[in-house]
This record gives sequence, C-alpha cells and structure tokens, in this order.
Amino acid sequence: MKRKPRRKARPKTASKLSARRLPVNGPAVGDTDPLADARIRPLLERYCRLAGVKQAALGPDHAELSLPKSERSFFRDRASLRLAFSLDALERDPDAEIAVLGSPFLSQLIEAIRARAARLSLGLIAPPATAASDPGGVELTIPVRDGTVTRGATKVALHPVGRLVARVVLRAGAGVEEAVVESDVYDLSAGAKVGDDLAGAFGDLEAGRVEPADASLAGAAQPVPAREPAELLKVLLSHLQEKSAERVAARRAAAEQELAAELGRLDRYFESILKEQSDPEGIATVTALAERRRTEEIRRGQVKAVVHPLQLIDAAVLIQRAEWQLESSRGRRATFSAQRSLSGVSAWLLACPHCGRPPTTLVVCRHEHCACDACSHRCSVCAEDFCADHGIAECRVDAQPACDEHVRVCPSCRLEHCTAHEGVCAEGEGHTACSACLAPCGSCGRVVCNRHAEQSRAEAPKGSRRLCAACLRYCEGGTNEPVGVDEVAQCASCGKSVCTAHQAVCAVDGQVHCSQHLRRTDKSRRLVCGRHRAACAEEAMAFFASDEVEECPVCGKDACALHRAACGYCGRRVCTADLSRESRRCATCAQLAAVSDPPKEVVTAALAATGGGPKSSRAWRMARDRSHLVVEVDLGLRRKAVFTVRHGSTAPDSIVRHSLLGSKRRK
Repeated sequence: MKRKPRRKARPKTASKLSARRLPVNGPAVGDTDPLADARIRPLLERYCRLAGVKQAALGPDHAELSLPKSERSFFRDRASLRLAFSLDALERDPDAEIAVLGSPFLSQLIEAIRARAARLSLGLIAPPATAASDPGGVELTIPVRDGTVTRGATKVALHPVGRLVARVVLRAGAGVEEAVVESDVYDLSAGAKVGDDLAGAFGDLEAGRVEPADASLAGAAQPVPAREPAELLKVLLSHLQEKSAERVAARRAAAEQELAAELGRLDRYFESILKEQSDPEGIATVTALAERRRTEEIRRGQVKAVVHPLQLIDAAVLIQRAEWQLESSRGRRATFSAQRSLSGVSAWLLACPHCGRPPTTLVVCRHEHCACDACSHRCSVCAEDFCADHGIAECRVDAQPACDEHVRVCPSCRLEHCTAHEGVCAEGEGHTACSACLAPCGSCGRVVCNRHAEQSRAEAPKGSRRLCAACLRYCEGGTNEPVGVDEVAQCASCGKSVCTAHQAVCAVDGQVHCSQHLRRTDKSRRLVCGRHRAACAEEAMAFFASDEVEECPVCGKDACALHRAACGYCGRRVCTADLSRESRRCATCAQLAAVSDPPKEVVTAALAATGGGPKSSRAWRMARDRSHLVVEVDLGLRRKAVFTVRHGSTAPDSIVRHSLLGSKRRK
C-alpha cells in the first residue's frame, strides 16, 4: 500500500502569528502606519469584547473577525470577515476590507454599536485608602441675585462620570470629512468637566490598567442620578463642537476657496451666454438661471456638521458634596452644591447646575432650581428670573426675554413672543397673534394677522393695501391679482369680480364685464359681451354687435347694414341675397299671387292701410315669407297699395302706395 506524502510542516512563526490576538484595550500591535483613525481600532476591540466577537490577529495590520449569529445582520449576514488596517495588508489580502473613515465596514460597525453597545459602564473608580474630607473648608462666595443663602448639609454621594464617543461628519461642497471624536470626562449629574486627577483615574479604568473597585466600598453613599439624556447630550455635544472648531474652520476655509473658484467659473460661463442674447426675454431668462445656479452653489458650499453619537462610557465615583439652600425675594427655593472627588487630590468644584460653567452670580429659577447669570434671564413681563429651559431669550417683537408662563407661539409667523405683544385677529374665530403680525385691513379697518391677510399690488386701482379675507377679491377669478372689495364689480356674464383697471362696459347693454367676456367687433371695433355678439349671413367670418345686424324678413337670417337694402315694392329692408338687382324687389314680392277670398285679418289690415274698404271687384294678391304676409290691393286708376302684416297680427307693419306719379311709403 502506497503511503501518502506527509504535508510540509508550517513554520513556527506562522503558527504563532495565527494564534496571536489583538489586545482588548491598548494600542495597535506593530509599527505600521494605519490609514484608519487611531480611535477606530480601540472602538472595534471594545465592541468585540461586549458583543462576543472573536478577533484573531493575522498580522500587525491584519485581523479576522468571527461573528456570532446575533451580530451577522449588521455585517451583511457574513459569518467572518477580514480587516486590513494599512495599504500593505490590503495588497497582501485583496479580499479584506479596509477599516478607514468613510468605509462600508465603519458604517456597519457604528450601526452594530448603536444597537448593542450604546453605553459602556466601567464600574466604580477606587477611592484612595485615606480619603480626606474637609467640609468646613469651602465657603460659598458667589452672590445670589435678589436672594439669600443658608448653609445645608455636607455628605458623600455617588456621582456618574463619563465621556461621549461620536462620529463627526463635515460636508462642504464636494468634500466630505469624517472623524471619531471623544469628549472630555464630565460629571454626568453636575454637567461640569472633572479635574485632571479624576480624568486620569477614569482613563486608567477604561484602559484596563486598574480594576474597578468593589461596590461595597461606596457604603451608604446615595447615588445621584445623571441628567436627562437630552440635557446630557446637549452638554456633551457642546463640548464636542468646541473640540471640532479648528477642524470646522479648516473645512470652511477650503470650502470658501472652492466656492470662489466655482462662482468665478459660473460668472464667466453665463457672461458668454448673455453676449449671445439680443432680446430682453432671453436676457431675463439667462440672468434668472445664473442667479439660481449661484444660489445653489452658495448653499452647497456651506459647511454642515453631522454628529452621530456612538458610545457613552461612564463610571461611578465617590464625591463629597457641600450644599446650600438658596431663596429668592419671591420665595422661590433651590439647592446649590459644590463637590470634589475623593479619588485623588481635587479642589472643590463650584459649577452651575444648569450649564456646568463656573458662575459669577447664582440665580433661582421660577421653577425652583438653580442657574447662573450666563444661562438665565429676567422676564420682561413679570420681572421674575428663569433659566434657559423655561423661557425665551428674545421676544419676536422687542427682543426682550420672557418666561414660559408669558411665552406664546404666533400661529401666523410661527415665532415665539411674549404676552405683552399679543393681540387678537378678527378672522379665524378670534385667535391670538403677535403684534408684529397684526395690522388693520386697508378696506374695512379690521385688525387681522398676516396669515389671514394679503397685500395687494402697487398696480391695483387703490395701490398696495393690506386686505382681510372678507375684503379680498381676485380680479377675473385669478390668484395673481388680489384687490379690495371696494375696487371691483361683478361681471354680468360670469359673476366673477373684476377690478376697475381690468373692467369695461358692453356697448349694447351698458353693463360691466371682465376682459374674458368682452371682444371688439370687426367693423366698428366696439366692445360687446358674448350675449350681444352676432354674425352676418353674408360675411360669416366677421362678427358684429347685436344692434349692428337685423333679421331679414324674407329668410330670417341676420344681415349687417352693408348686406341689407330696401325692397322697392313692399318697402322692407331685406338681405341682398333675397333682393333682385334688376327689379329691386324682394323674393316675396316677386311671388305675389292673386287670391279671390282674402282672410279676415288681411281685410282688417287693408282697411287700416287704405283708409276705407276696397271695391270687391278689385284684385288682391298675396305672398307669405318667414315673418310677414305681403298683400297687394288694386285701388283703381292704376293705383296700388302694398302692405305687410306680421304673422298673428291684424295691423299693417309697412305701407307703400304706388301710382303713375311714383311710390310713397306711408309707414
């Protein structure tokens, strides 16, 4: 039986290298220069320790992570991944992920930390074996505004201290800069920065150089709770903002240079485009586009800082507290305390309980807690002191402070104001608004807010005025021409409002109409409304006013004066289409036919037309058209009477007498 060849043994150094682990708390192994921020690797190590992630060192700048099932969802469901902390490691292992700011791995790590490791509690900082206390050695020398001070108790308490680790992203133009920033160590209950000796003890505990003390050493010391998360985050982020000020200033300077170069390029581009424009409309369009692009670039070049809190690292420390009771002249009470750490040699810390800064004057807030002159104000309405959380520093109207009891939010401008500058709007069920948003209506005089008012334009008939909702009208029903109710009339056609600047009168009915319902006639150029427009049957493409055409009595069609003429026999004005040019008679007169027994209404009309009864031996001739009955009566001696009778009537409408001497129209 042939034996398999034995595998070549691995070098001893390789086996040792694969077995070596990265330290949990400590600097990176090796002397390579990592591309990543120096804080990323310790952050990764703390996460691995808390989440149970196995971290194996493949080199001083190369590591492999083995992820438990609970953590795989944050890293694209992978069971393991390899990390490179330098370009050399990435060249040796192209499939590894590089751990640098802005990399996908860092985003995944931050998401995992937020979900699983938002807080790291280190335990109790060990007090020294002999912790000296000197309660009588501290005196409150800070004055109290309009109040008195009473010495209170001195005791030992358990305070939380800690710092915040956050990712700061700076964006300006096309540049994006990221950094992981750590705040200084703060007293999380007092909101003040701790001394250097306590900060050093906290750092030793965080780095693992010392072990946390047993909780029994705290004894009967009462724990002091930390501030509310929102308030605490405000204090820590304020410190991070101060630490990042230099980085923000550098980013802003670079962005301003880039913005100046880009604006210069845009100006040169649009200047060349404007040279090619000749008409005013094209120049206005290009100018508007240039302004819009400049505005976009200026907005894009602004520095924006986004802070992503990653982890709060805290510990407990024994603090000696000396307390004083403060009472204002209005009977408000508050407690002010000084503290010093029993872990190390620290001086007494007197910090404002509200803002954490060293106070020059103490102030009792109307909500019975202590603040300082830097973070408090005096209400301009009730003259009572309040802290920054219980009022506003500036009223929207007079820029004076106001406490929360006398602060209102104007529903019109959405800004805060004091009750001294509050009024009532006549619209909207009498709601309140700030006095800066209230003004009388220019038409009715009622006081209304900006939300329920609109300003008319300077081109309006009565100029630019403030108008309430009841007095506001829109000319011709549009929304671009607000005018007052005393500047409009109703259109007789559509009922919409039309101002005096855009209204006209119909030449036929004399009523006001809007411009949409008035049109000039083609011949006389008179303005007529839609109801009084007419057309000539002989000139269909032109339109006339209704009083410029008449109905042809023969065919019933409308005809203008140019296409109407008088019939030489019956005397009626008929359209030229129904009038014979040779005989000058209308089509009805040309069709007169003899009748032997005329109707009674015709006989009655004949009596009125002739002034007496015609002889029965004389001849009658009649013809009917659209509007009349044309009758010819023989009067003898070669005289004839031609009259017309409207349908349904017995009175003659027109009378013409014909004789040897000529024709004479009687009616």
